[in-house]
Amino acid sequence: MEDREQPDSSPRQPARPARSRHRRGFGPAGLWMVLGGAVIVLLLVYGAGRLFDAASPGADPEPSASRDPSPGIDGVIARDVPAGQLLVGDCLNDFGGPLGTATVVTCRTPHTSQLIGLEALPEGGYPGDDRATELAEQACKAITLSPAAALSGSWNYEFSRPSRATWEAGDRGVACFLTLTEGRSSDSLLPAEGPAA
Repeated sequence: MEDREQPDSSPRQPARPARSRHRRGFGPAGLWMVLGGAVIVLLLVYGAGRLFDAASPGADPEPSASRDPSPGIDGVIARDVPAGQLLVGDCLNDFGGPLGTATVVTCRTPHTSQLIGLEALPEGGYPGDDRATELAEQACKAITLSPAAALSGSWNYEFSRPSRATWEAGDRGVACFLTLTEGRSSDSLLPAEGPAA
């Protein structure tokens, strides 16, 4: 008996010719993809640099306001002074609120606001927003004002206070301002400093 191969009855696919998928050059779509990727990388590098600059200790994003030691007839000492650069006793016009900018003028120059004090809230855990506001207001109202200051008109206390985030970073500061709701004052609200004893 001879062994014969039985013909394979399973269906077979005929061989297909190989096709090359090789492209030459990028073409317009490839060029746009490369340019888009480069722009994304540049934006990421720029964003990381901005974050690093903002988180760097000692980074001062605001330039220091230049004060005129001899103001002219307009009484302007400095314009657009950031809140963090105001000094206790500064009399202010164009007051932008406790965290805004202001124009510092001599206190003999008609003005609408004055930074009357910088206080600190007690150490400990964050007291919560309402309690922090209450403590800040109490600290500002405890500041001694000049009995000679003409408190005519309606004055409001305005102040900044720490938020939970700034508290956790060590901030306990309160900046206290008095602001006229109408009119202007030409006096300091703070007592004159006496001679050193």
